[in-house]
Amino acid sequence: MKTWPQNVARFKIDGIPVDHLDQRMMRKFRRIADWTGWTVADHLHQAMEDYIAKREAEKQLQAKIIIFPV
Repeated sequence: MKTWPQNVARFKIDGIPVDHLDQRMMRKFRRIADWTGWTVADHLHQAMEDYIAKREAEKQLQAKIIIFPV
């Protein structure tokens, strides 16, 4: 992870740091927000919730796999 000088503030939207997103991705978020009527922050929160849910489901799936001896 990048370390920032103390005099540089990371760009955040609704408390979510977005300095790692490029301009193309931010424009996509803006277009989607305009199309749906949500805010960019709402979409960022939803994307994070979806990602976390997916990772948790994948983690639980690993615990459910039964390996039979050959």
